[in-house]
Amino acid sequence: MLFRNMAFRQLFTARILSVLADSILFFSLLKWIELKSEGDASYTFFYAAYYLPIALLALPVGAWISGKTLQHVMAWSNIVRVVGLIAFITVSSSLPLAWVYAFLILESIVGLFFMPANQSLLPQVVSEQQRPSANSWLQMGYTIVKIAGQTFTAFMLKQHIPPAQLLVAAVILLFFSWMFIRRIKPLVKLPASKQQSRWNQIKDGIGYIAGHKQIGRLFIFLTIALFIASSVDLILVTFLNEVLETGVENLSFIGTASLCGMIAGAALVPKWYKRMERKWLILPPLFALGISIGSLYYIHDWLMILPLFFIQGIALGCFNITFVTYLQDVVDRENYTRTFSLYHMLSSTAALPGILLTGVLLSVFGVLPTVLVVSCVLFLLGILGIFVIPALGKGYTPVDPKLEQAAG
Repeated sequence: MLFRNMAFRQLFTARILSVLADSILFFSLLKWIELKSEGDASYTFFYAAYYLPIALLALPVGAWISGKTLQHVMAWSNIVRVVGLIAFITVSSSLPLAWVYAFLILESIVGLFFMPANQSLLPQVVSEQQRPSANSWLQMGYTIVKIAGQTFTAFMLKQHIPPAQLLVAAVILLFFSWMFIRRIKPLVKLPASKQQSRWNQIKDGIGYIAGHKQIGRLFIFLTIALFIASSVDLILVTFLNEVLETGVENLSFIGTASLCGMIAGAALVPKWYKRMERKWLILPPLFALGISIGSLYYIHDWLMILPLFFIQGIALGCFNITFVTYLQDVVDRENYTRTFSLYHMLSSTAALPGILLTGVLLSVFGVLPTVLVVSCVLFLLGILGIFVIPALGKGYTPVDPKLEQAAG
């Protein structure tokens, strides 16, 4: 597909370059926080600064994108981020810690425009039959470059390269992503649902999802599950610092194990999507997360937990491809941008109170009791999901032969 469909190839390249830049930026700023802060509470503020804008602005952004040219929205997002990064790097040496949080908030706001536009553009440049394969290629590309970004950043940080210098690489990658976005043809402008205010567009988008039997329940359960699951990174960062007494850059190695699993899961989904009830591709991550997080209570060697996070990654890869493809299959075209903005908002908004609650639990009870509580809740949610989530049906689209070979 990458070789046959030029528009998809440009979209694929633009997205993975942006993801690679995000990976470098995130870990560079996380290391910056470690170097400048004096307490573990700063990590909670770091994640809160990243997720707060998404919680507040994702739905208005989705309504604003509706009726706009999607390539222009993506290109504008990348260019503004490039300008912001250059300005931050220029004055970074004299900035206090609070300004790092402020910069992260601005980056998060601008980045809000990229993903809904990207996910809404994909169904316009590939056929309906190619969607599972296209999403699988994007997921595998995403995970590969995220591994590369984490590994590169961790290696450079261990070589004592300042975080500000690593941000230069993020600037270059975002610029090249912008260049590929400009080459995606034809230009796509999705129709706005009605000539109405943005607020009414937001209400109509929420009403559309809430009124859909399968999607409405799925989104509600997703929000509850993410409230718990989204705190995994904060738990791991605190676990590395307080229990293992190692640097936060080691989080990248745990993340790499999970991402390798996601590659395997993404390769398998196109083969399974048309044969399995999609509900059973969406639920396993809760149980896999429960096992991998619960293992921290007993295993205090981060190398020993890597296989469990690899298995967790397989489940997450199956979830990501199945959920996004399912939405692209059943959502009306005019509701694409608002639906994916709501999905992006829920997947991040739920993280904000979850991270704040986890931060309180970590401060009051410590790492290991928090690990046990989170693991048990994930298992209970998985069991509840078996009864609450309705049947979603089997996928029906054919599979790209190359991905069949990769999955087999």
